[in-house]
Amino acid sequence: MRSYTIHHIDAFTQEIFSGNPTVTVLDADTLSVDEMKKIAMEMHLSECGFILPSEKADFRLRYFTRSGDEVRFCGHATVGALCAIATEGRFGCSSPGKNFYVETNAGVLPMSITQDSRGEYIYSFDAPKIDLSVAPYKLEEVIEALGIDPELIDLRQPLMLEKTNNYLYFAAKNLQKLGEIQLDFPSAIRFASQDQIVIFCIATPEVFDGKNDIHARGFAPLVGVPEDPFTGSMQGGLYAYIQENQWLSPGVKTVGVEQGHFMGCPGEIQMEAICHQPLEVRLHAHAFHLFKATLTF
Repeated sequence: MRSYTIHHIDAFTQEIFSGNPTVTVLDADTLSVDEMKKIAMEMHLSECGFILPSEKADFRLRYFTRSGDEVRFCGHATVGALCAIATEGRFGCSSPGKNFYVETNAGVLPMSITQDSRGEYIYSFDAPKIDLSVAPYKLEEVIEALGIDPELIDLRQPLMLEKTNNYLYFAAKNLQKLGEIQLDFPSAIRFASQDQIVIFCIATPEVFDGKNDIHARGFAPLVGVPEDPFTGSMQGGLYAYIQENQWLSPGVKTVGVEQGHFMGCPGEIQMEAICHQPLEVRLHAHAFHLFKATLTF
């Protein structure tokens, strides 16, 4: 029999049952890939994170979806892993103020655990390399393939592809129209399968909470996630999109993004541009720790 410590965490929120839930499995180096896939499928969350040793960083993170697919990077499972590490006091993290380098399939990324002015933990990580350009598709053909009513989409804004994660970005006319969007998922899966498009991100500069700047929705039909409550991995590309299309006032470096409100799971993140040429983005998030358990099999 083998036993593994797991933590269930809501990422990108400070409230229970909000944000995006994830499970982190500690000491996962004795798990096979097939076992990691089966655990993720059993948990039935959009992604689970697995912490393993690394020869080139403080530790390694691997991410599996509920359909058993491994993805290169996952933001909310990263936040969950950092929260689990803080809760356990692992890797020298007996108090806030710890910096890490973490190996992922998207590269070795800097991460940290600090505290805000109220003493709440802040989990920060650099977005993987951002490679955004005009997409090799027509916006009209994409929204038709996804089964979206064209009246909901701002056709004046471009369709852009972030190549590191293979995410597509485009814009809704406003917040109300964004909330009305529904996808034809069989058709969306067929389109996404052609070039392995992982996420369709649709955004607007209208928000529910005035302290934020952008509201976004993320759909990932190809990996079995009809809609994600909050998608950390799409935020770097989203920052690049809104910067490229001048949704930001000149000189603005910090952007607040909200997501999940239309699913009843509101979450938010602060994004900080630490370099503009080339663009490098650091993300700052909170999390709510639900419970710790032992998985034995």
